[in-house]
Amino acid sequence: MIPFNYHHLFYFYTVARTGSISKACEKLNLAQPTISTQLKQFEHALKAKLFIREKKNLTLTDEGRHILFYAAEIFDVGREMMDGLNDHSLKDRLKIQIGTSNLTPKVAIDALLHFLYQTTPEVHISIHEDRTEALLDGLRTHLLDIAVTDTIRLSRNEEDIEHHLAAKIPVLFCVNRSLASKYKNFPEDLNGAPVIFPTSQSQVHAALHEFFIKHNVVPKIVGEIQDAELVRELVLSGMGIAPLNKFTATQSPDKKPLVILNPHTQPAAFEHIYLLTKKRKKKHPLVPRILEHFRLTS
Repeated sequence: MIPFNYHHLFYFYTVARTGSISKACEKLNLAQPTISTQLKQFEHALKAKLFIREKKNLTLTDEGRHILFYAAEIFDVGREMMDGLNDHSLKDRLKIQIGTSNLTPKVAIDALLHFLYQTTPEVHISIHEDRTEALLDGLRTHLLDIAVTDTIRLSRNEEDIEHHLAAKIPVLFCVNRSLASKYKNFPEDLNGAPVIFPTSQSQVHAALHEFFIKHNVVPKIVGEIQDAELVRELVLSGMGIAPLNKFTATQSPDKKPLVILNPHTQPAAFEHIYLLTKKRKKKHPLVPRILEHFRLTS
């Protein structure tokens, strides 16, 4: 007979993940004596010390790290099991939960939604927008089935996350049709021209600065805005010139025309769109289809 129960393991796992008993109490909505008692019983059953107690924080011992590895595997499989049930909880309608970062171009999400509704008309889709770090947590805890981002962060802590390149889209300079005649010589005419720039959080921010330095061009930066659709509207209104990925510039749903100043020259930079998934024993039934067939083409 196993000398401990599921709750022992789960309380240990939660304390180890949060780093303290008090934080675990908040997460589990339990009193501190309850969790403390469960931990002591667990350590007694295993005949091993799992934590080193330092003031209010807990540090795992070697034995604790060993147990945590298996606990993480066990609860990950458990979440995957429940997630698999939820996939089929809508009476023959597949449910898929998609995460996206707030910096991801909206046209990428729009294209993915169209792809899913065309290939699986009865699909039920949930979209969650958050920071990339929160999306990774969502994938790990099976709150998300797939995430769409414009950046990836590779580290040893993310070995369970798989990255798939969905698009490499050239960034081109766009302008209102009525102003296009003022900027016939590219990129020389950008000198002193009003330019709406992406924020420093953007993956292309540094590349665009390098582009201007390379061509000895000093534009007049009239704003730094990350939302590509908002920037597109500002360009249409004549506010200035803006570097936009070709997909946003040419295939935005409203179809209002923009003039591309450098359609036949080297792009200033490239935006990348990635699909993130968690390594799972059994993937969500729609995820392999997305990874194999969904691509953004500009």
